[in-house]
Amino acid sequence: MSEQRSATAKTIGVTGRYLVESRGNFFASDSPSARDGETAAVEPSELLLSALGVCALGSVEKAAREFELNVRHADATVDSLRDPDDRTRFARVHIEVTVYGVTQPQAQRLIDHFTSGCVIYNTVRRAGPISVAVTAHP
Repeated sequence: MSEQRSATAKTIGVTGRYLVESRGNFFASDSPSARDGETAAVEPSELLLSALGVCALGSVEKAAREFELNVRHADATVDSLRDPDDRTRFARVHIEVTVYGVTQPQAQRLIDHFTSGCVIYNTVRRAGPISVAVTAHP
């Protein structure tokens, strides 16, 4: 069954700042191009990076339940580098996940679950260079 999601963004009378709404949740987002690089609210690229981090951690927790693994805690850091020759794309996106309470092979199994099933990760992966590293702390 297909899953459909939507979000709306509206101008609010402040150049480069937008009100975003999805499923009744509201937040502000700034566009660095419209605000001449000076932003206060989260930017679209940061939303993409945070979505990758949330997907990674959600997948780790779901898979840990399925595999009956005791994950005590997990962290995800996602960073990107804009391509200096083509500002319309990333030169790289890297996801660093640390999982506490499992062995390295178990952590890798959890990350494999993420990379094989996350729609956001796989969409980005098909568009450009993206990497994932996982570290376990038993």
